[in-house]
Amino acid sequence: MLGRDGFVVFDRDARVAAWAGTVLPVAMGIASDPAARARHLRHGGTWFSGVDALPNGPRGEIAGVPLGGPWQGHVPDLPMHAGQLSIIYPGYPRQDADQSDASHRYRIIRSAAHVDGLLPEGPARRRFAREFHAYILGVPLNAVDAAPTVVWPGSHRIMQEALSAAIGDQPVRDVDVTDAYHAARRVAFETCAPVAIRTAPGQSFLIHRFALHGTAPWQGRVGPGRMIAFFRPEFADPEDWLAA
Repeated sequence: MLGRDGFVVFDRDARVAAWAGTVLPVAMGIASDPAARARHLRHGGTWFSGVDALPNGPRGEIAGVPLGGPWQGHVPDLPMHAGQLSIIYPGYPRQDADQSDASHRYRIIRSAAHVDGLLPEGPARRRFAREFHAYILGVPLNAVDAAPTVVWPGSHRIMQEALSAAIGDQPVRDVDVTDAYHAARRVAFETCAPVAIRTAPGQSFLIHRFALHGTAPWQGRVGPGRMIAFFRPEFADPEDWLAA
């Protein structure tokens, strides 16, 4: 369950399959657009980050097909933003010219594990809460098993406790959470065994907003890119984000 494990994978659902089938050709068109590729390709052309790339409406609908599925009722009813189209290509991750060796190693060894919304700022890259996601919803668009999403079960409880203690009664946006975040991440790596989320079109998965997650390096045969649509609707009030 989401609260217990920090993620949940749902079985195939006809509503999800219909949405994924509608969105796949739309996604392929976006991914082949030269302007979109120039804007979104990273890590030596092996990741199309695709943030806000999907043309969905506030309920997730695309081409008149609604986004509905078994996650509804498990999460708050919030309007959807323009969804992320995340595509991983064979060879991921290659090292970008401006990427440090340490950052590249972390992406390979730890699948670039992170908590969304804690953004690095300034020359010192100190982290502050800037995006207050309620949850992370993943909807696979094609049947490619390589480079799965990886999650550290139980890490959401470690991270939420650490961030709550660091922020306390202060305004959420004002607190430098870098040290608390890094310490909690180390604890999670020591105590939580990572799990690969392997899904096919028609399935879906939820990740807790405080769960460490990332993307495993591409392994196995060369093939088409692995496509997942991600949605991270946000709370209006940062206090709701921090609450248990």
